[in-house]
Amino acid sequence: MNYNGTIYRPPVEADTMLLPVTEGCSHNSCRFCSMYKGVRFRMLPLPDIKEFLRESMFYYQRAGRSIKRIYLVGADPFVLSFGRLKPIIELIKRYHPQCETITMYAAVRNIMRKSDDDLRQLRELGVNDLYVGIESGLEDVLENLNKGNTVAQAREQCLRLNACGISHMDMLMLGAGGKGRGRESALAAASLLNETKPKMILINSMSIFPDTALYADVKSGKFVPAGEKEMLEEEYLFIKNLELPDTYFWAAHSLDAVRFQGFLKDNKQQMLQLLNHAINTMDEEKFATEFQRERRSI
Repeated sequence: MNYNGTIYRPPVEADTMLLPVTEGCSHNSCRFCSMYKGVRFRMLPLPDIKEFLRESMFYYQRAGRSIKRIYLVGADPFVLSFGRLKPIIELIKRYHPQCETITMYAAVRNIMRKSDDDLRQLRELGVNDLYVGIESGLEDVLENLNKGNTVAQAREQCLRLNACGISHMDMLMLGAGGKGRGRESALAAASLLNETKPKMILINSMSIFPDTALYADVKSGKFVPAGEKEMLEEEYLFIKNLELPDTYFWAAHSLDAVRFQGFLKDNKQQMLQLLNHAINTMDEEKFATEFQRERRSI
């Protein structure tokens, strides 16, 4: 069994075994994203998943390595019902019995469709560290992005994960509100995440890709992107207002102008100093000619 098409995974999972489970995105309608454009959503057949796990077991045995963590590939494998996820997890446990954590992308709407009992059982089976695309703490911004959920729903579902013992890694997009809304966005996001308490926060800066609906909005003047300095100011204010000492903050994406990472309890002040220096010294015109954002797979 081989990987099919372009594979996307969180950069922090660079050393994690990747298990193909789904292809495409069950939503595939976010106005800023074209990663799965033209890719039909499907779950891979269980025999194919079993064969991949069998082959990977022999590979890691020959390498003298054991697997502690597995990442399920796909835009939102958590869309699969408990009844579909459980046999996959049982296969993982059969071929990689030392695996402790099974992680994946999980949209807010995926979590909504699972009962508390489903979530608790999945946690007992090893599912943890779900990557949740929060993007923004502003209702109208999520609506414009067509995320498929509200801020209230994101808050409720992340709190449900907490209650069921499943940690979540929340992804936010700087500049998602457009020009002039950086301060508002920063305060709303900080308020939301202070309440939901993610294990990790992953930041990336909004990029407008040509094959998206948001690109058409920019061309028509309906959406005006925030400038680089405003996005850094948004990030600064966001971090300043976070009260999450035990959360790991990751801002080292290829889309980020200033890159750093660390636990907030140890590195918050250094992060703020770095951002403050960048804000005060940035030449936006020069930056625009020297820095080009690209969407990258693995």
